[in-house]
Formats: sequence, C-alpha cells, structure tokens
Amino acid sequence: MSLTLADVDVGIEVEVVSYDGEGLYEFKFISLGILPGDHVVIQSKSLFGGPMAIKHGEWNFFALRKDYAKKIIVKKLGE
Repeated sequence: MSLTLADVDVGIEVEVVSYDGEGLYEFKFISLGILPGDHVVIQSKSLFGGPMAIKHGEWNFFALRKDYAKKIIVKKLGE
C-alpha cells in the first residue's frame, strides 16, 4: 500500500514520489508547485478531516484539502 500525504503525521518531512489519479489532480499539484522529488512537511491537520497546513520549501506554506492530500504519493525520508 502506498503512503499518501494524508497518512503522514504532523511534523514529519516526506518526499513527493508521484500523483495518484487523473490529469486534473496532476495539473492542480503542478500549479501549486508540488513536484516529484520535493520535500514537504505537515504543519497541522484540522479536526474531522478538514484541510491540512503544508510547508513546502523554505518559505512556502499553504492549506490542502484532505482529498487532494490522498492523491499525493510520498515516502518518508531515510527509507
């Protein structure tokens, strides 16, 4: 089973491996600048499946819907 961004705990840094799904999701992630090979950190998660705060790079922070986070395949660093 693949690890998705939605599965990652707060504070863990992961590397984006690929996207799961159709081209619509891929276009959304590319427009946000989330590319395979990038490192991201989950800063916080909302209760009851709401959006999560993501740190991408040194200065970029944004919120991402949980259903979008489920489409981003990641791996933990050091694995």
